[in-house]
Amino acid sequence: MSKTTFDKFDGGLLVARPSSVAPANSLAKLINMDVQPGGWLRSRAKFKQAPGSFSLGPQWKGLESNAGYLWTFSCWNVASTGLVSAVVNTETNDRLVYAFYSSGAGGNFADATTARLLGVTRWNNGFLAVVSPDNGTTKYGVLFSVNTGTHTVTGVNVADVNMPKSGQMVTATGRIFAVSDDGQAVRYCKVGDPTDWTAASNAGFLPVSQHFGSGQRVYGLGLYQGKLAVFTDQSIQLWIIDPDPTAMALDRVVDGVGTRHHGSIVSLYGDLLFLSESGVRSLTTLSNALFPTDVDVGLPIKKFTSSPVNLTRTANGGSQPAVIALAAGPVSQYWLTAPSRWVSG
Repeated sequence: MSKTTFDKFDGGLLVARPSSVAPANSLAKLINMDVQPGGWLRSRAKFKQAPGSFSLGPQWKGLESNAGYLWTFSCWNVASTGLVSAVVNTETNDRLVYAFYSSGAGGNFADATTARLLGVTRWNNGFLAVVSPDNGTTKYGVLFSVNTGTHTVTGVNVADVNMPKSGQMVTATGRIFAVSDDGQAVRYCKVGDPTDWTAASNAGFLPVSQHFGSGQRVYGLGLYQGKLAVFTDQSIQLWIIDPDPTAMALDRVVDGVGTRHHGSIVSLYGDLLFLSESGVRSLTTLSNALFPTDVDVGLPIKKFTSSPVNLTRTANGGSQPAVIALAAGPVSQYWLTAPSRWVSG
């Protein structure tokens, strides 16, 4: 019986490519190890639980970080929840702050299980958030900031009707960009003022629908090498952005791939990763590789990460599909989570 003997492993254990294009002397299974540039191996990072703990009731949505705090969000028809902040790590004294917006009075916060967080983006020492008390029927744009002396969060309602409430937002060039509610444009606020989406010759919109087909819409935004990446499910537009609106222009369009999942779009070391219909993809690989599907970053887990159209569960109770990703920078990893019935939707 014929057999193959492996006696040279300087190529490492590689699953990033199929056997047809993988280097010789490589195996196709890797357990608790990562292949590094050059083929050497590194043990995967281990994590330990921080001292202390906290729990969040179903009234609170999301977990973000800014200004040295963890943040969570809610919205309900009570004047106050009575919660300000809590120490969540007794070793470092790291704190969680509660970002709450009152939509009225007369309610009971214990009933606020229909509160929703549709999206957030950082602004100075806080966030611009889109929240809802009633499963997304009524939406509020709220600018939250924190007093680092008292650990108290205050929220200001953004009354400008031109602010989109899609929740799909990014911060860049001193302003916030947001997908319009109908997905046909990307609006941006006045420089330095996320409460003003109307100022002439300052606030405005990018006409992204001119560059995709009928029946398509924008599903998400990201930042890639100083440009704004605008995602449909079938294409990616890269826009030059600038504090001067007249200097903004379309740079190029990458056709044939996109995403429906704004929450999956993450910047990591100059690259932009996202979940497409065919799995996790890299914008850098798409731009530079002759056959990106043979070498793309998500190839090893492709069979687990198909993204069917009928994946409609919602993240944080928001209106976007329930796919959430983050950049684990210290270990150079992209983490992605979705419902347990991912493949079938």
